[in-house]
Amino acid sequence: TKPVLSFLASPGGTSERSSIMVGEVDATTASGIHGLADENEDIRVHVVSREQAYQWVEEGKIDNAASVIALQWLQLHHQALKNEWA
Repeated sequence: TKPVLSFLASPGGTSERSSIMVGEVDATTASGIHGLADENEDIRVHVVSREQAYQWVEEGKIDNAASVIALQWLQLHHQALKNEWA
């Protein structure tokens, strides 16, 4: 896992930064609902292809800023990552 970028969540309104990380994983068995019950978390795993995720950004189905930024970064750097992890 390595950091790839950070960005201001709301420039001018806060100094809070969000960080995007990338790491190689085997997602063939990823599934389920995760999170802490005492924090009422309901984190559902969705495994989709890169192309599907990019399409969902285009369609507005993925509209969370951090997710959009991360997927745009991946779209630009996928080939370099593929070469690095080969």
